[in-house]
Amino acid sequence: MEKEKQDYIINHYLHLMSPKEKLAYKHAHSLSKIDQNEDIEKIKRVYFKAGWLTKDENALSLLNNGLEKFNEDTAARIIHDHVSQIFFNYCPNCGKLARTPTARQCRFCFHDWH
Repeated sequence: MEKEKQDYIINHYLHLMSPKEKLAYKHAHSLSKIDQNEDIEKIKRVYFKAGWLTKDENALSLLNNGLEKFNEDTAARIIHDHVSQIFFNYCPNCGKLARTPTARQCRFCFHDWH
């Protein structure tokens, strides 16, 4: 699957992730946010308490091969299991994938459509 489609699915169809995928996704993105912080241990404690970080080994195992592989596998599973719920919004003028499923203007050619 093209990276652009993969990112589109991950960004706009999070609600179709399994509970374990959602945990892994939140964990990975939370770690990336706190990575540059000075008091990382204090923030980790707060994030664990809030549920943004997890110790669930099943969820964490989804990240064993890195975030890119996780995104690739998750997007492929979502498209396989929910193909009828995924809408790829393409510009009728240039044919490129729009920014969101409901966009009405192309981010590349700035063509409006209705």
